[in-house]
Amino acid sequence: MARQMLLIFAHPDDESFALGGTIAKYAEQGVNITLVVATKGEAGKEAGICKPEELGLIREQELLRAAEVLGIADVVFLGYRDKEVPIAPPLEIVEKLVRIIRKIRPQVVITFGADGASGHRDHRAIHHFTKAAIQLAKEPVAPEWGTTYTLPRLCYVQAGWRLSKDKRQEVDYIISTQPWAERKWQAVSEHKTQLFSRQKFEALEETAKLDYFKQEYFQCDQELSAFPGQGKDLFAPS
Repeated sequence: MARQMLLIFAHPDDESFALGGTIAKYAEQGVNITLVVATKGEAGKEAGICKPEELGLIREQELLRAAEVLGIADVVFLGYRDKEVPIAPPLEIVEKLVRIIRKIRPQVVITFGADGASGHRDHRAIHHFTKAAIQLAKEPVAPEWGTTYTLPRLCYVQAGWRLSKDKRQEVDYIISTQPWAERKWQAVSEHKTQLFSRQKFEALEETAKLDYFKQEYFQCDQELSAFPGQGKDLFAPS
């Protein structure tokens, strides 16, 4: 049976910019990867590509193309509005996530850390909703939501360009992604509406750009992971 990885993020493009290399790497290794996205990013900037009311559909299409590039098997949209994830009905969104977790039964879940990587309130909210769902998924409640499941490993993606050299050495997992750099950038480039984000990347120092394609960083949740670990492989035994 194929190994399962579940990604839970807030917007189209989060997956490509934050961990496109890791996704491509594990997809190539035969891991079945499901991406859950809370919104369609309809409150973002159109970058001259479409009308504001068309942005959600355009970003959905961008994500589906990027997912194909990276090897993501399935994309699930939760149906919440961009910039409104913190005010999503808590029980409703947690129920959706519990159902997905219990159905897929992943060995690894990846989402944002408490700081949301960039501080975005949607990013921070999806972090907390994900943690609540993982906790609830293993409890013998709501059997109609699926069979209980205890998650082996929960990891938070870390923005490498925001980490000092010392902090990079403290993260639990450093995943080598250089061989998948081209595919990562191809996926990022599919998000054409994210012109501003690509411009911010271009403004980074050259060493930060090189590191961005060379490796990606993840912190393991020691409390919610049944088998927390460290190293160079998110699926390795603890």
